[in-house]
Amino acid sequence: MSVELPAWLADLRHREIVSRVNDDPRSDGGNLLGYDPNTAFNQILEGGQADFDAPLGDLSADDRALLYAYLLQKGHLEELTAAFRMLFPDKARISAPIVVDLGCGPFTGGLALAAALGIEAKFDYIGMDQSAAMRQLGERLALASPLQGVEHQWCRSLPATIWTEPPRWRPVIVIASYLLKSPNLNAAELVSTLLNLLKKIGRGPVTVLYTNAYGEQPNQKFPAFRDALLNAGFSPNVDAEGTIKIERHTEIRIRRLRYALFHRPKQNRMSLGKRT
Repeated sequence: MSVELPAWLADLRHREIVSRVNDDPRSDGGNLLGYDPNTAFNQILEGGQADFDAPLGDLSADDRALLYAYLLQKGHLEELTAAFRMLFPDKARISAPIVVDLGCGPFTGGLALAAALGIEAKFDYIGMDQSAAMRQLGERLALASPLQGVEHQWCRSLPATIWTEPPRWRPVIVIASYLLKSPNLNAAELVSTLLNLLKKIGRGPVTVLYTNAYGEQPNQKFPAFRDALLNAGFSPNVDAEGTIKIERHTEIRIRRLRYALFHRPKQNRMSLGKRT
């Protein structure tokens, strides 16, 4: 599948990310904020698993988050946009969902969903990320975007989510993209806190979209994540490996990834349990 991001998203990234890096006086001679791309990826970003709130040398936490968005976010946007376009080929199939983006980075899942559903898409977005720098960059991208129908909030952990609406039947989309690469993540505990949040949100259908890099090591915590979802009443719809075609500097590249899809139908009174 070939993926092209919409013009509004490409323009947003250029204004808020690419130009900010390229116009920085530290970026010269092919360097990014003073570092060659390989060093930036391996040492500054640690392959995407760095503590982005910790300054490093002359780089602030915001600098490190910006470098992450410059080097890695576009690929993640392409992967998620492709997944959402396959999941919702008819945009009318989903109305006003609630999106819970686990390890959200800089608003990546919200931007990808809008890229797939259209700029007029309406949804509530809960972005969870331990990094304050990532959450701040996500907020900046959300405010600078042309999206008008998105209500967004950011939290360090799911228990910190503020949800004041009464439980309803709105559909929920949970995004777990690259989160399970984190070496310190407890997958079963993550699902447990997610279930507590879902109880607050309501009783509508829930779809969990999992994406990650291809290979055994990045997905080593996936079995625990999958088993916890299955024990909570989710059914596996897809569990596979695939590829997408992306364009880089007029060159077509093949990007391999692992993806899975889980679904839990809306909760009726029988499934919620009888009153005593």
